[in-house]
Amino acid sequence: MTLRSHAEALYHGIRSLLGEHDAITVQTKLERELRHVLPAWSDDKPTVPGWYWHKAPGVSEPRLVLVGHGRIDTKLMADLGPPNHLVDVLRIAGQWAGPLLPPG
Repeated sequence: MTLRSHAEALYHGIRSLLGEHDAITVQTKLERELRHVLPAWSDDKPTVPGWYWHKAPGVSEPRLVLVGHGRIDTKLMADLGPPNHLVDVLRIAGQWAGPLLPPG
């Protein structure tokens, strides 16, 4: 199920409670907020720090990766663990999903 279809389903469940509103605006906002709850795979590299799912090419199981700013500059780095440890996200092939929001 896509983010858009999740947003549409949520909208249809709550639209009677919203009163006067623009359906497109509400669905767009729901879709944007759901991006953190229901991340979708993308070839786009992370642009902000956070926890991401990463799926490397040729590897069937994704793994959770912490992305943060480097120690020397503000370049985004992913902690891949030994032996590489921190690697520039621009150099990492594969698909990404996130960032994930921490539990509330």
